[in-house]
Amino acid sequence: MADFVLGRIKFVWKGNWATGTSYIKDDVVRYGGNTFVATVNHTASTLFETDLSAAPAKWEKMAAGFDF
Repeated sequence: MADFVLGRIKFVWKGNWATGTSYIKDDVVRYGGNTFVATVNHTASTLFETDLSAAPAKWEKMAAGFDF
């Protein structure tokens, strides 16, 4: 019988993106005023742009916003 982890059926808010943090698919972070959702399990690199430009991208923009 399959086990279901109910906490992973929805997005999980992780707050501000942080270097060296382990993220799993569907984790949501804030970076530069925008909100991004993780597309794969990974550990954050030293620069968010490195993860964003990876092939395949580790993040996808969920919502645009402003950084005051």
